[in-house]
Amino acid sequence: MELRVSKPREKWFFLIALPLAIAIEWAFARTLDWSAYPRSEWVALFDLCVFMPMLYLTAFTSELTRKARLLRCLGVAGAGLFASSFIVPEPNQFIIGELSAVRKIAMVGIVAFEGWVLWKVIGAVYRHDADAKTLEREFAMPEWIAKLMVLEARFRKAVWQLLRRK
Repeated sequence: MELRVSKPREKWFFLIALPLAIAIEWAFARTLDWSAYPRSEWVALFDLCVFMPMLYLTAFTSELTRKARLLRCLGVAGAGLFASSFIVPEPNQFIIGELSAVRKIAMVGIVAFEGWVLWKVIGAVYRHDADAKTLEREFAMPEWIAKLMVLEARFRKAVWQLLRRK
C-alpha cells in the first residue's frame, strides 16, 4: 500500500516534522543518564506516539476525511512506537515491552486486511471483462499500474491456456 500525500503541504510533516522529532528523541536518549532515570521511556513514547499523531490530526483536520486522518494518525503512532523501540535502550523498555504484544496483534490485523484487499484486486484484474479504467476508478490506483496489471493478467491467462492445450 502506497502512502498518498493528498496535499503538497502535507509533505512537510512526513519529510521534516516526523524525522526531526525522531532525531530529537534520539539525541535525548543518548544524553540521558538511564541509570539515574530508568523509566524515562515515557518521554519518547508520549512525544512520538501521542504528541506527533495529535499534531498531524490538528494540522490536517480540514484537508482529509475523518477516516483517512485517523488511519494516518495510527500510522504515525505506529512509526513512533517502532522508532521508540530503537531509541530507548533495551534494559529500560518497560512500557514498550508491554506494547509489543499490541503491535503484533495489530500487524496480524493489518496483514489480514491487506490480504483481503489483494484478493479483491486480483479478482478484479483476472475478471473476463477487466479494463484499466475500471481498476483505476475502483481501487484508486494510477492508470499506468492498472494498465500493467491488466496486461500481466492477459499474459498469464494466455500462458495458462497454452499450457492446458499441451
